[in-house]
Amino acid sequence: MPKVPTLPDGFRTDRRRWGLGLAAVTAVVLLPGCAAFKQIGVDVVTFGAWPEKRPPGRYAFDRLPSQNAGSPEQVQLEAAAAQALQRVGFVAADSAARADVLVQTGWGRSRVLSPFADPAPWWPSRGSGAPLPTDRRAHASVGVGVGVGIGGGRGGFGFGGSFGEPATFDRQQAQLLFIDRASRDKLVEIQVQHEARYSSADYLPLLFDAGLSGFPDLKAGTRQVTVQLP
Repeated sequence: MPKVPTLPDGFRTDRRRWGLGLAAVTAVVLLPGCAAFKQIGVDVVTFGAWPEKRPPGRYAFDRLPSQNAGSPEQVQLEAAAAQALQRVGFVAADSAARADVLVQTGWGRSRVLSPFADPAPWWPSRGSGAPLPTDRRAHASVGVGVGVGIGGGRGGFGFGGSFGEPATFDRQQAQLLFIDRASRDKLVEIQVQHEARYSSADYLPLLFDAGLSGFPDLKAGTRQVTVQLP
């Protein structure tokens, strides 16, 4: 029976070192990615400005005719807005007649084309100025892989790509409009938007928190707010 060759001790030590090194590199690469999953970026647009030196005061919701006060959607919307309002100092009034400000809320959700969807390189009119077909843009993905084999000195390199139907994103938009109850003057309007591959109405409290961040210093303009996920 032929003798089975044995590996030298030095080779085993080198192999362990390679394994530890690869594990360390993997941890360094993955940890920042894990941290990124703990936060979202939200776009906030403010129209008008909260009056200088005016305290938050008491608020009541002012519902539009299309908003059913008892619907589950409206209950969820107002509960999320109430959390954000109370965090910045507002207090719910017993009735609209006793409120200092009235607050109108709004929320919408839609599917939009991914911002990473590139025009199809194989489309015949590419470069001619002719438009692409409506909603028929290709979403490309490219993957690169490197492999290392220990013992045989072998290595590998892989490259792949795919084209298919466009990827879509969830877009959520939430609104807050503050109205002075006595004069009915519109004080400030806040629009909040978040886009992601997957989203949920559970993000509503975070969207309203982002819209009211910095209160009472709500200046007109556009800003991006980073919100930490619970």
